[in-house]
Amino acid sequence: MKLIWRTSFGLVLALGLMATTAAADTSLDNEVENYLAANDGSGGEPSSFRVFWKDGIKMESGDGNFTFHIRGRMFFDADWRDDDDDIDNDDGVRNNHVGFKTIRLGAEGTMYKGVIYKLEVDFTDSDFDPDSSGSLVRLADVYIGLANVFGGDLLFGHMKQGFSIGEMTSSRFTTFIARAAAVQAFAPSRNAGIQWFANFTSDKRLHMAVGVFNRTNTEGNVSGNGGTGFNFRIAGLAIENTDKDMILEIGFSLLWQNLRKSGQEVFYLARPGTSLGAPSIGTGGDAEDELRWGFEIAFKIKAFHAQAEFYQVDASAIGGGSDPSYNGWYVQIGYFITGESRSFSKKMMAWVRTHPKANFWTGEGGRGAHEIAFRYDMLDLSDTNDGEQTSYSFGWNWYWNGNARMMVNYVFTDLDNTGALEGGATSGKLNAIIIRWQFDF
Repeated sequence: MKLIWRTSFGLVLALGLMATTAAADTSLDNEVENYLAANDGSGGEPSSFRVFWKDGIKMESGDGNFTFHIRGRMFFDADWRDDDDDIDNDDGVRNNHVGFKTIRLGAEGTMYKGVIYKLEVDFTDSDFDPDSSGSLVRLADVYIGLANVFGGDLLFGHMKQGFSIGEMTSSRFTTFIARAAAVQAFAPSRNAGIQWFANFTSDKRLHMAVGVFNRTNTEGNVSGNGGTGFNFRIAGLAIENTDKDMILEIGFSLLWQNLRKSGQEVFYLARPGTSLGAPSIGTGGDAEDELRWGFEIAFKIKAFHAQAEFYQVDASAIGGGSDPSYNGWYVQIGYFITGESRSFSKKMMAWVRTHPKANFWTGEGGRGAHEIAFRYDMLDLSDTNDGEQTSYSFGWNWYWNGNARMMVNYVFTDLDNTGALEGGATSGKLNAIIIRWQFDF
């Protein structure tokens, strides 16, 4: 109960502000759209640049050959935890946390229309990734590429491997503060390699990603023979009805990694529904190779949206030992009580930025967008006696505008004989309230 009372005042204040504000038009977005339509960049002076704001600071040459977008994000998180005293705290799972989850800066754009680039670095250290180099500066997306290669983009560098809608949806746009445990444990996230993204059919409803990667540390480097592998994702819209504001997306992802030459360890780790601190469940060890695959489904109709994923991982043990298998899944739903609709990108088959109907705190009485959500997720590592984790997450998201929001999650997690590599095996129940304030551009 103490945990709930700690945040009661803040929530009551926020709900009071909701009730006392009225709807207002967000005229800035309309003005930008009109400006861009009247100044499309064609036929202008090559040496001239136009500068404008569209979800960030963007620049474009008069002839449209060069574009430049300054990027940045900041996530400031706090969590308060309470448990039934059965949980072993050797690994700090019961600890409260306050701090920056992400501070990121970078730029992206095009050169001579056909060359794509992106450079983004993170200035927060990782206390979670076993491949972390320990450096304060970590690489996010750092790549160069070519557009329109066999109908897609061919990229070279450090980037997300195409795998899972839960991972390919940017943390800027996720419904919950932390991704589901199965996504944390099994999605490969970023590594160094070559990847091709493409959309097929005349209406771009079918998406494919194919990549060859080496597993690297958070500085994008690897020594020795590395762990070379490939990833594949195919996803498409089975339903797309713009009149009803409805989509149904279905996808499949596959990843295989060869670890024989390098003798690298593999790790599968997840937190208890929180964004900071040590993992609450995990396993790992030497392996010859691993195979990960997963199914995904996403749906929205107007203000309602939902998604679900299932993952399976099979690892081949070194020396002829037993080959472990792990799995996990989640299902989540969300609803905008202020009537907005969650935005979806066909290019990457992932959720993207939501804009409120009326921005908050502009002097025009807008209340922003308000979203409520629920998620159930499960991660099973019991094949190597590393336990199971089940979480129930409830969320409220307050979008002040298209670039800033406040998120509040309550998570109930049931740990069953988990160890997370460090500390002893533990079982117990954990309650947590997590709050995030974020902006990005």
